[in-house]
Amino acid sequence: MFALAAGSASLAACNAIVGVEDVMLRTRDAGRTTRDSRGEEPEPDTAPRDANAPEEPDLGELALGFNHTCARMPDRTVRCWGDNGSGQVGDGVPFDGSRPDVLEPQRVPGVDDAVAIAAGVSHTCIVHVSGAVSCWGSNFFGQLGDGTETRSSKPVKVLGLQNATSLAAGTSFTCAVRSDKTVACWGANYSGQLGDGLKSDRTTAAPVKNLTGVVSIAAATDHACAVLESGEVACWGGNTEGQLGIGSTTESLTPTKVSALSDVVQVAAAARFSCARQKTGRVYCWGNNQFGQLGNGSPTNAPNPSPIVVPTLGDATFIWTGFEHACAVRTNGAIACWGSAGKGQLGNGNVAPNTSIATPVAVVGAPVAIAVWTGGDRSCSLSRDGRAYCWGQNTLGQLGNGTTDSAFTAVPVRNPP
Repeated sequence: MFALAAGSASLAACNAIVGVEDVMLRTRDAGRTTRDSRGEEPEPDTAPRDANAPEEPDLGELALGFNHTCARMPDRTVRCWGDNGSGQVGDGVPFDGSRPDVLEPQRVPGVDDAVAIAAGVSHTCIVHVSGAVSCWGSNFFGQLGDGTETRSSKPVKVLGLQNATSLAAGTSFTCAVRSDKTVACWGANYSGQLGDGLKSDRTTAAPVKNLTGVVSIAAATDHACAVLESGEVACWGGNTEGQLGIGSTTESLTPTKVSALSDVVQVAAAARFSCARQKTGRVYCWGNNQFGQLGNGSPTNAPNPSPIVVPTLGDATFIWTGFEHACAVRTNGAIACWGSAGKGQLGNGNVAPNTSIATPVAVVGAPVAIAVWTGGDRSCSLSRDGRAYCWGQNTLGQLGNGTTDSAFTAVPVRNPP
């Protein structure tokens, strides 16, 4: 099995997940992540830190692109697997021949100081200890941020960014929260997803307009959202399905607050919908609900541009959104998923193709979890003993278990070589 943490000892104190006030795992998006190992998005804490208090363990984290997966390990190295057509597993192999899929985790050469990680559809980015950012993979829209549109199978530095603290990778763009709690983005901008008020692609990092006090971010196909220190959510970009949550389907080229939400500690963005988790554990979703991905039990083809509660889920400690599905970790460590299910991405057992489940169902085979990530038509979790498990589509080896067989229940990721 693939262990992100070095056995159960490093997780002994972790009886809570991101969003609870104890030891927490900071995460990334289909893309977002953070290099800060303190909990997820807490309210500002003005109390002085006890200098003698033990450091919270770095448990590592996963990043799921559409058909590839990467893991930031506790030793700050990175391992990736799955689709490698654009060099998104970071193996450094030149683009001069066939590029076979990677069925088991393999190390990204030259990376030993990663403190955060994020994956887009076919690119991957990390934050270095220094605050610099490197990316690799597809670069057709400039999503690698190196000033070019040339793909790369090895890490290249993002230009104009030296103080990143967290990342979010959308389909073909990337965003970073900076140490001053502002955001910079680069890559595709056809729907205004860079938040700079324009629709021109950028190959280097540029600031998002009118956005400060950012705690974390999420990115998707053509929109992004941020959690603010106030507990509010602001979103920008494409909005044809109401995925900005602003009560309309009008796009926004700069951040607009989701007025119906407060006390939010985590936001997740998917291709056509978004979800947010409040500090209480309540989850709200908005946008497209064709496959029941809003979790309210009533699928519909009509856009839902305002947040609606997931009624049977009031104890979430962590959420993530995939292509057309979402998952959450509950206070007892169980994982619940909802939405499109026909490729096994909900992990609830064998179902017929094109099946959708519009209310949260329990994942089978995953041990008690501290976090769950989704990407494309699959999901992965990290158990309390530091082991990684995945389920769903596996045609390109994206589950990391050495096969291309899809899984309708959770299966362990194999150890890296």
